[in-house]
Amino acid sequence: MTYEKARGFAAQFLTALNNDSAMQDELLAAITECFHRYDTGAYENRFIVGAVVEQLLGATARALGFEVENAGAHRQAYDLEIGPNYGLSVKYSSSTGRSARVRITNSQGAVGVWTTGTIFVLAGVGIGYADAGLVPGATVHAGDMKSLDVAVQPLLQLWQRPLAVTKGPAPTWLSGSTQPTVVAGL
Repeated sequence: MTYEKARGFAAQFLTALNNDSAMQDELLAAITECFHRYDTGAYENRFIVGAVVEQLLGATARALGFEVENAGAHRQAYDLEIGPNYGLSVKYSSSTGRSARVRITNSQGAVGVWTTGTIFVLAGVGIGYADAGLVPGATVHAGDMKSLDVAVQPLLQLWQRPLAVTKGPAPTWLSGSTQPTVVAGL
């Protein structure tokens, strides 16, 4: 599996976001508003917040000049289409503690496999990119042995971030590289 396109897009997108403080502020305000309106303690609200975050990242990318389409409503494999039949997944999580996991695939009959580059929006941490090639062994099968999760701790190690706590300090934006550039809180 090659992740060149996904990594390239993520690096360019996060660099552009790093360089535009007004855009950072607007994205921060929108994600914060959504999070405050929909308590993610209620399981069903997690889907709402996740869908809104996908839309916000797509809109932000377009505002920064990227050709990207929000495809999550009609695509199973990815959320942001960055080329014909190719895209990135977007995952939001408000849980970032020591044993936190982010669901990558839901059980729909087949055993899940992480094959799509992913932009993670993690409360208390920030926004960063990862894929199975950058964090091998980070996936964990859920209780049904079909759904697949990514453990948060390997992501934090990739981004060289300290272990986050669920209600910790404000997160930061992360670049797509293993050397994150800190630019704004979330």
